[in-house]
Amino acid sequence: MEIKTQTEIQSETQSATETHPEPKTTHCLNCDTEFQGKFCPECGQSAETERFTMRFIFENLLTAFFSKDGIIWFTYKSLFTRPGAMIVEILKGKRRKYLSPFPMLICSLTIYILLYTMTGSQDYVKTVVKDHFETEESGDVVLEGQSKKAEILRLANQGFKFYYTHYTAAFMLTFPVFLFSTRAWYGKSNRKRYHRAEYLVVITYSMVMVVYFQCISSIAFLFSERATSIMDDLIPIVMIAALTGCFSKMLGFSIRKTVWRSVLAVAFYYLIVFAIIATICICPLLFLSN
Repeated sequence: MEIKTQTEIQSETQSATETHPEPKTTHCLNCDTEFQGKFCPECGQSAETERFTMRFIFENLLTAFFSKDGIIWFTYKSLFTRPGAMIVEILKGKRRKYLSPFPMLICSLTIYILLYTMTGSQDYVKTVVKDHFETEESGDVVLEGQSKKAEILRLANQGFKFYYTHYTAAFMLTFPVFLFSTRAWYGKSNRKRYHRAEYLVVITYSMVMVVYFQCISSIAFLFSERATSIMDDLIPIVMIAALTGCFSKMLGFSIRKTVWRSVLAVAFYYLIVFAIIATICICPLLFLSN
């Protein structure tokens, strides 16, 4: 039996180490975990974390928006091509590949506000509202006399004027009303299957679609005021279409059944909001007059 010397054993060990080197251990800069591989098993951060540079930021933006595997691009693509399937996957827990609804809504609102201001459509909306609610001469509502009835109508008119002038902000403030309206008209059985937070997620995704329609409307203003006017009138229809696309597969309804329930939900929302505006404007006057 051949007996190896200590030198031979050390030589073979060194040779094996060189042939099969030990995996490199990385210290995660985010959660302090020691790991082997390209990504931390605890938080998912990459093992290669360098200092921020302009090139790094630019490459990440390009990857996020234009890469087929980018979460932003994939979420927007899914939202506008297969919203129902995307919603079902998210509710079942497949969420890593999708951008959360609330950052998406904030991003879309930011883009809309910039376009709304820069294209001049903001001034156009104010002009349209003024034509509907005010006279050109005095800026007051067209009412004769100073009776209590006239004052009540004037205050209600001012409330509706404020709502239409600040439509997007008013809609965000009345989001709970929209949540209540959709839950009321999509059926009692579905209220038991899905709780309020899940409805809120789906509504938020659908409103992202509506906001981007408003972005297109603002861009259209650069070419035609008439086109913007027509698109603004179509917003309730777009809301119904967005709700139908997002809710139909989740609720298991046919498209036809989802459409008419969405129509009722949107109509019920506007009815409640207008009732709230009228109440806020009229009740103080009635209280003071007694």
